[in-house]
Amino acid sequence: MTHESIERLWHRISRYRLSVLVLLLALLIATVPLAPLIWVVFTALKNPSRVIENPLGPPTGAWHWENFASAWQAANFGTYFVNSLVVAIPTVLAVVVLSLLAAYPFAVMSFRLRKVLFTVFLAGLTIPLSVLIIPLFYEIRSLGLDGTPLALILPQVAIQLPFGILLLAGFIRELPREVLDAGRIDGCDQVQLLRHVVAPLTWPGVLTLVVFVFMWTWNQFLLPLVLVHQDSGRTLPLGLAFFQGRFNTNIPLMMAGATITFLPIVLVYVVFQRQFIRGITAGAIR
Repeated sequence: MTHESIERLWHRISRYRLSVLVLLLALLIATVPLAPLIWVVFTALKNPSRVIENPLGPPTGAWHWENFASAWQAANFGTYFVNSLVVAIPTVLAVVVLSLLAAYPFAVMSFRLRKVLFTVFLAGLTIPLSVLIIPLFYEIRSLGLDGTPLALILPQVAIQLPFGILLLAGFIRELPREVLDAGRIDGCDQVQLLRHVVAPLTWPGVLTLVVFVFMWTWNQFLLPLVLVHQDSGRTLPLGLAFFQGRFNTNIPLMMAGATITFLPIVLVYVVFQRQFIRGITAGAIR
């Protein structure tokens, strides 16, 4: 081999080593947020004595899958799971639809007080839930909605709507004006333009909003704690808190309950991860 060929081979090996190092570093960084979840699942598969002997290691010997069934039955997680779905699904649908309907005129149409109204909507992002919780309690109680799913759905729709409007308005503003003009030339009115042109083109942003709203709604703890007073109306995070109070000495059962609580969020992200990343990337570029 000539000196030049040896040098080219050495450069290739060096680039290969660098790629391997970058890949290993990326895997290491990726495992940092996954490590707590993996530890929770591993702990849920142990018996209490194994947890004391080896609290941080993986389960050894038999894996105790029955801990999930025991937690599901002992803590009434079936009812809590259904309650969370009953609250999360309508909240996601309402936030997405209302955000799209509100973001479209703010991004495309021109009318008086447009900027003022848009600023008023965005002001909702600056108000923390803890400030609103007491007025919400009395308002829900005066409307006779306490103890019903609407007591959790309506406030969460109102709280998350400003973010949805901000996110989708940014996507709609960046759509090519030629596409919108072509739709108008084809005879589309505003409703048809929104339905057939704008909504399909902003699909990555819509799916991004779906993931965010679902995570926020599913993990909500303060609202159910204040507005739900019956065990039959509790959502999963609130039910998990009461479950931990009853079984704080049985760590595997507690971790099994935590796994049941966060598993739907993981599944939603896995299903929509490609569209979610595409939407986040598009929003960052814009």
